[in-house]
This record gives sequence, C-alpha cells and structure tokens, in this order.
Amino acid sequence: MRTGARLAAAGVCFGAGFLAAWTIQEHVRVPRVAAPLPAVGTVAPAGVETQGSPSVLWVLAAGVSRYGDSTLNLRFADSDADAVAAAFGRQRGGPLYRDVRTQVLLNEHVTREAILAALEGLLHQVRVDDVVLLFLAGHGVQDTSIGSYYFLPSPANANSLRTHGLRMTDVEEMLRILRSNVRGVVTMLDTCHPGALGAWRSVMSDELVAPMPAGDGFFLFAASRPGEESQEDADLGHGAFTYALLEGLAGAADADGDGVLPVSELFGYVARRVPALTNGEQHPYYKIEGTDLMLAALSPSPVTTRPRSTNSAARSALAVNTIGVTEFRNLRGNAEDDWIGKAIRVAFNTELSKVRSLRVYVPQVIDRTSGAQRADYLAAAHQLGIRRLVTGSYHVLGGALRIDAEIIDTAAGVQEASDSVQGERGDFFNLQKQLVRSMLGRLRVQPSSEEEHQLQTEGNTDVDAYRMLLETEGVMKDRTPPMAAAPTPERHSRLGLPEWLLVTMRGTAEAAEPPPEIAIAVRQTVEEFRQALVRKDLARLESLYVSFSEKHRAVLEAYLRNADELTVEFTDMTLDIRPAGVLVTYTRIDRFLDRESRRPVRLEARLARLIVRENQTWKLGDAQ
Repeated sequence: MRTGARLAAAGVCFGAGFLAAWTIQEHVRVPRVAAPLPAVGTVAPAGVETQGSPSVLWVLAAGVSRYGDSTLNLRFADSDADAVAAAFGRQRGGPLYRDVRTQVLLNEHVTREAILAALEGLLHQVRVDDVVLLFLAGHGVQDTSIGSYYFLPSPANANSLRTHGLRMTDVEEMLRILRSNVRGVVTMLDTCHPGALGAWRSVMSDELVAPMPAGDGFFLFAASRPGEESQEDADLGHGAFTYALLEGLAGAADADGDGVLPVSELFGYVARRVPALTNGEQHPYYKIEGTDLMLAALSPSPVTTRPRSTNSAARSALAVNTIGVTEFRNLRGNAEDDWIGKAIRVAFNTELSKVRSLRVYVPQVIDRTSGAQRADYLAAAHQLGIRRLVTGSYHVLGGALRIDAEIIDTAAGVQEASDSVQGERGDFFNLQKQLVRSMLGRLRVQPSSEEEHQLQTEGNTDVDAYRMLLETEGVMKDRTPPMAAAPTPERHSRLGLPEWLLVTMRGTAEAAEPPPEIAIAVRQTVEEFRQALVRKDLARLESLYVSFSEKHRAVLEAYLRNADELTVEFTDMTLDIRPAGVLVTYTRIDRFLDRESRRPVRLEARLARLIVRENQTWKLGDAQ
C-alpha cells in the first residue's frame, strides 16, 4: 500500500428501506461541507416544498479513522462518511424525498452495538416508499478459521475481533428484513487493509459484499476490486471513491442533463471517474439488483416531471429484440479462473440463441467492432444495431461461485435490470441456466413451450470437458482485433466475390449472404471439419486450419482421447460474408463416454468461426 493510501474495499449501496427504525440518538456530526442537518428523527423545516413526495431517505454513515489500536488508523474514513451523509442530506425537501434522516457515527462512536442498534431502530420507522442508504468506511477482515467476514469498528483489534467486530452476516440479516419494508436499500462499503492481524486476513470489498442479500431493490457499491489499493489523496481531502461520489452528486454524473440521478447513472460515473483519479490503479465495483432506482436530484425543482432524455433517434435505430453478450469480469482477478468469464459468455450466448424471438449477435462480431475494449462495447452496439447488452461479473472463492448479470439499455446507456446466482462451482451449468431464465424474464421475453423445454432440460453435463471443448475451439484466446474499417479491394478479391458485393461491403461492418457457390464450398469445409473430429483424424484437422500450433494440437488430442464413442453435430448454421472471409455461426453438440469414469457426457456451445480462402482453398481461421 502506498503511503497515505487507504484501501477502500467496498462501496455498496442499497435502496430505500434500509434504516427502518431509527430511535437511537447517536453522535450526529455537523458536516463542514453543508448547512447543519436536523437531528435524527426530525421532519423537514416548515415551508419547504416537497412536491408531494411521500418518501424519506434514511442515511446511516459510519467511518473510522481513529482506532483503539493506533496501528490501524486511517486518514479520511471519518471525513468520507461525514461528507457522504451531508451530500445526501441536501436531498431534503426536494422532488424525491419529503425528508432525509441522517445518522453519522464517527471514530470512537462506531461500535458494533451502535451500528446494529441504529439498524434495528430503523425497522420501526421506515415505510414502503422510503429508501435506506448505508455507508461504512474502515477496515474489513476475515476469520479464516470459520470463514466469517467482519467490519472493524473503533474498539476492535487483533485480540477482540470476535467480540468487537461487526459480522457481515448480522448486517445482512438486518438488511434483508429492512428490504421487505422499503422501496430500496443502497449499501456502500469503503474498507481498507488493516495490516498484520495474526490469523485474521484482510479482505477486499467484494468479499464483504458476498454475504449481502440479493434481489430486486438492492444496490451495492464497492470502492475497489480485488488486488487493488483504494487511494486517498491529501489534496482531495478524501479517498478517490468518495471524492468521485461527491462529484457525481454535485451534478457531474448527470450525463443526460435531466436533473435526476438514478443509481445506475451515479454508479456508472463513479466507476469511470475513479480510474481517472488513480491512474488506472483503482476500479470500483457495483451491482444493481432489479429495476433501477431514482436516488438523488440535483435541485429542488420538480424535474421528475420531465422525461429522461434517451436519444429517441438512437432508440428507433435499434431493433427491439437484438441482444449481445459481452465477456464477464473476474472480480477476484485470479488468472486460473479467467476461463470462467469466457465460458459464461458462451453459455449465455448458447442459451439465448435458443429463443427465436431474440436476435443474438455473435461475440466475435461484437469484439471485432468494439476493438476488444470494454469501454467500446456501447459504441459497437450502436454501430451494429444491438438494443441490449448482457454483461456482468463473477466471483470465485474456494468452491463457491457467484455470477452477477446485468442488462444494459444501449440507447440510454444505463442498466435496465440485473440478477445474480450463487452456489457450488461444480454446479456451474445449473447456475448459468437459472440466471438466463431470470434474464429472459427481465427482458419480458416469453419462450415457446419447445424453447422452454430446451432451456430447462438440455445442456452441458461436465465442466472440465466443457472447458476443454472451448479451448479446442479457440474461445479461451484473447479477444479478436478490431475489424478493418475499410478493407482493400484486393483483400475482397481473394474471396472471389462479385464487384457489386465488394462495393456494398467497403467501409462497413454489416454482414451479407454469401453467393451460392461460396456458401456450398464453405459448408463443405465445415462438414469436413466435423467428420475429422468424429474420426479423431489429427492430420486432417491440421490440414483444415490456417494455423495449427503445438498447443492447439495438444489440447485437441487430449479432448479427443478422452471422448470415447464421440458424435459431433452442427446445427442452426448461418453464414455471413465479412471483409476477411465468411463468418460461420453454429451450435456444436458433442456426445461421448468419458474414458475414465465411463459416464455419458453432453456438451453444447454456440460458436463462430471465420472461414478464409487461402491458395484457392477454404480453411478454418479465427474462432470467437
């Protein structure tokens, strides 16, 4: 950790209804950056126009910079909590909230008992239209002997964590009860490395978030991803995460200029701003469950009556049921688990492609158009006419796997819905299928009875074999380079295409049906590929590829050796002319007996491969 740096491990936000019963009068600090806030439990000042909003925003902010053990001290955790409470306090009497009730606990006032008492007090006061926001800044640790996670209040130290530490499962229980009584719960966790604590392990924000409840109306925000140090800056007077959050609430996050900030817009701004403030060393993580929530307004004027700008021209240009899947992020950053993100993408793409009312774009096309950069996915979606993107992240901890998925409205650039699943890593396929069905519900897509049967019953049966299959298809490689914007006529002429098609394709990424003679030749090449797989003919397979490395040979040989009585089927094949060749998209279904266990295995994946012309012969090029 750099000098003066604080690891703000988590900034998680949950919507209304988090502080349901506030009867405890703890230390309330008047922030330096705002007018004095009314004491906890007071109502809005007389004469303040609230535009008829019945909602109350309940804010509990706790920050510890001074610990009983001075070796754990931080610099700005207390001022971060103070400033966040003040910023949200300005929402009082505005278009979204009739009142804002703020409780701030700082330093020695941050105890396990004080936080739980404040949460319990909320249970008796919140109403269904209210929103609850929790902000915690300090240290986070794990008891490795029992696997429990703790936030460290001021009295906690290496010898008293079990008695003075705030166990996150206790917080989770309170939040779950609160969520059933309010409109939304927003939780922001900003936790740091506590240094050497003997058997206690310092943890990142995503680990503290892991036990938090999931479901519609929960909003989580973490200040940094695993393996990163959350930065403090003396010139800013705050951690980078809090500074960006305050900027966003002051108006910087209002990208569409409508005067209101939904959770997705605020979180999105902070997620982009923090890397800029830290030279790319810190990246916040956020998770939105269910429908977006209007969290803050920039002024007390009745802006909520004004429709949000969503660029109607862009919306009309995007087909309603077009969708693409991007690669899922590995929150833990462990290289050995990187393959899971690619596997989730292929699995999602495979399942969504079974629903005929959806037009699912090939991942290879999205990557080539976006230049293989996450930040360019929205631009690629607009260029290709994709209405929605499915993206997300995953978290592997021991044998447990959590997958978070979100749907992005590409016209508005905001998150439309999200959901998550959690279970054993070995139950990957069932978790993924469960999440796909949930996403279809969020999309309001109703599969046919036949499609529903396929989604529920047909699928993959062996995780290790599935990974090996994707390796043989080249899916585990880095994303493909961007498509050339203006391919040369010479490159096209190698494909033997007619001049009218060359003129149509120049300078565009649009697809076109190949001429019949090319389609026949390409399909024949793909069929030869399938037959060579069934025969396990490595020599023939090598001759069909443009390039065939020793690593590829070893992976393919291992896969085929393990697959007794192998059958390979290619279904739902489509062919599209691209500047560099013909893009063939197909669903591959392999069935075989596992050589060692003798168990039947079924593998299914929606894949794409570029077929190119080389020396008057069609060969297998890049995979997705």
